[in-house]
Amino acid sequence: MSANLAAPKLGGGAFFGEPCRSVVTASFDFCELAATVPERQVPRHTHQAPHFILITQGSYVTEAHNHPGLCAAGTFIFNPAGITHQDRFRSPQGRFVSITVGSATSHFLEAATTAPLIIAGCGIQGTVAISKLGKLIVREVRGGLDCTGIVLEGLGLELTAILSGTEDRSVSKTPPNWLMLAKELIEDCFSNDLRIPDLATATGVHPVYLARAYRRYFGYSPGEHLRRCRLLRVQALLVKTKMPLVQIALQCGYSDQSQMTRAFTAVFGMPPARYRGLGGDDAGFKTTRPSN
Repeated sequence: MSANLAAPKLGGGAFFGEPCRSVVTASFDFCELAATVPERQVPRHTHQAPHFILITQGSYVTEAHNHPGLCAAGTFIFNPAGITHQDRFRSPQGRFVSITVGSATSHFLEAATTAPLIIAGCGIQGTVAISKLGKLIVREVRGGLDCTGIVLEGLGLELTAILSGTEDRSVSKTPPNWLMLAKELIEDCFSNDLRIPDLATATGVHPVYLARAYRRYFGYSPGEHLRRCRLLRVQALLVKTKMPLVQIALQCGYSDQSQMTRAFTAVFGMPPARYRGLGGDDAGFKTTRPSN
């Protein structure tokens, strides 16, 4: 007991590492960090907020009950609130993504586990969906594209739904009316800064349910759909109008022309100006649709 009382307490979002990139959403705090404290100097410590740790580089020592010991990149760990441990990097060049869960969502995870748990990687079976979400989260944190906030929010909510066992039990093969309403709101308001909690309020469901159901029925997240709608609108305006690029960017919800250019190039393989110059008819790009 005395050891636990002496352990330093880390508040939500605090870790032994140097932040490289961070994105704060309505329900989560995402951050990629580089490990800065040598292994022998990491004390036993207590995390006050529930959080996920995704190892992206280096060898990591964990006290997680289902795989205590050394873990490699790709290991995904969930730590409940109040956990005391001495998890640390064995290698000097460690990097990880932390996902701190906010109070509005943390209650979904309270019944999932009371002990630290590896949820993907390290040979843990049945974790393909979680591993995929982890890769998407890392890509979004590093990408710096538009809609990153709503995309990451959705991915975090999906992760919460999987771990907590929160699923839509209906056997319907068609999306429920409330989900179709959410989809329509995104398509009608794609140029605005939408948030999943706002969509959930408008449709009368919890954000966790909305995010999980969206992927189940449509095959992509609300944030990915929002990004798709913006890009398709840009594509249409480039081909059908002579509107200046900066005006297209603002009309389609981008903060500036450079943000639109990065997003467009990442999906269509060329910047908007070149796409317009080619008439949208190079290598089949006229019919290209943004991927999820």
